[in-house]
Amino acid sequence: MRQRLPGFLKNNIEIVVANIVSVLLAISSWNYYDVRYFLEWYTYFASGRLLYVYASSIYDKIAYPPLPVLVFVTAHHAAVSLTESIEAIRLIDKLPLIISFNAIYFVLRKQYGRRAGLLWLINISGYIIISGYQFDLIAALFLLLGYVQLTRGDFLKSAVYLTLAALVKQVLAVFILIPLLIKLKNHDYRGLLYMTFVAAGVGLMFVTPFLLADPYAFVRRVFFFHATRYPQELSLFAIPLYAAWYNVNTVPAWLVWVWIIPLIIYMLLLYYCFLKETEYDGKVLLKYFISLLVGLLVFNKIGGFNYFTWLVPFLVVFTIENPLYSGKNLFEKLYVSMPIISSILYYVSTLFAAAVASSEIFMVEDLNWVSAEEVILRSTSASSLLYTLVQACRSNSLLSILFTILNQSKPVSQIFFTIIYNSYLLYILKEARMIVKSR
Repeated sequence: MRQRLPGFLKNNIEIVVANIVSVLLAISSWNYYDVRYFLEWYTYFASGRLLYVYASSIYDKIAYPPLPVLVFVTAHHAAVSLTESIEAIRLIDKLPLIISFNAIYFVLRKQYGRRAGLLWLINISGYIIISGYQFDLIAALFLLLGYVQLTRGDFLKSAVYLTLAALVKQVLAVFILIPLLIKLKNHDYRGLLYMTFVAAGVGLMFVTPFLLADPYAFVRRVFFFHATRYPQELSLFAIPLYAAWYNVNTVPAWLVWVWIIPLIIYMLLLYYCFLKETEYDGKVLLKYFISLLVGLLVFNKIGGFNYFTWLVPFLVVFTIENPLYSGKNLFEKLYVSMPIISSILYYVSTLFAAAVASSEIFMVEDLNWVSAEEVILRSTSASSLLYTLVQACRSNSLLSILFTILNQSKPVSQIFFTIIYNSYLLYILKEARMIVKSR
């Protein structure tokens, strides 16, 4: 046993270290601005009214399909039943995320080698999700499994996994068409029909109870919750709002819906090109998975960095499958550095800067200003490292001046980071499409 342990650590040291980091991040914080809405879901569960969660107050945030709701309330019920410690509750609540994080690592390692697993671990996006709490790691896992099964020729399993991904984030339903279109092009109508029924059955199994409880509320929340929201975060469509210094009265009203036009055109063109392909091997499938994801990120009006997590496993596969992109080169350097720039540096120049300056940040989804310091305190604690850094920077005269300047120029910073982030996405699209042409 003693001889086996060093061998195990030698072969798995990277995932052991990654899990230590993940656990520390899990217990230390979460994004309370979002989690407070998730906690509302649990109140419905605790009162025996979970099926009516979509009929909740208009002030409750329930823009997700049923799977995230079920995942959170199950984990949170276990957490509050076992402990009253906030750190332990956070850890138990985040176990589905940590499990998904590990599962992605082992899938990549098994399919594409140890280096693929390591590439997944050195990208900061997964850790950001675990720290803040979002469901995108679960969606990324189902997307990856759907892709792997598709490359193996198992269309049915692929469709099921992609359906599960859509049950986490509904916009990912665009991927279900990929195995369906292949069946359609191959004139396998019986297989197409069977696969459609199975995928629909999986979806309806989760959706039907909530849909029957209140059909109108379910459809309104799942499909139209974001309809009236202005663009935000790293979305290109948010730039006019930043340029207007967050004054929504000076930007055109069509900003809330115009994003859907280029997205639909882009998707239709991709599907058309997909049907024109002569074969559907791993590289072709990878090209279209990456292309679809880039389109969803570039033309999305929400623009949260958490969505980037969907793309990361496929960037790993792309790097491993194409030796020209593996090693010390621009693609791999950007793979590591751009997520840091688009998340850590972005929030340092916005939320953190506002907290140091004792100022507020504009929450686009609610069209109101909130205390940045209060957001950090509720997401961590008064004794946390992050809040200690806020106080340390505030007490240092030079750093205080620096962050005050950053706070006063938040819209400029947001425009800068938005352009950088989306330029990187377009670079990924260009490289992904070029490598298939050169095969």
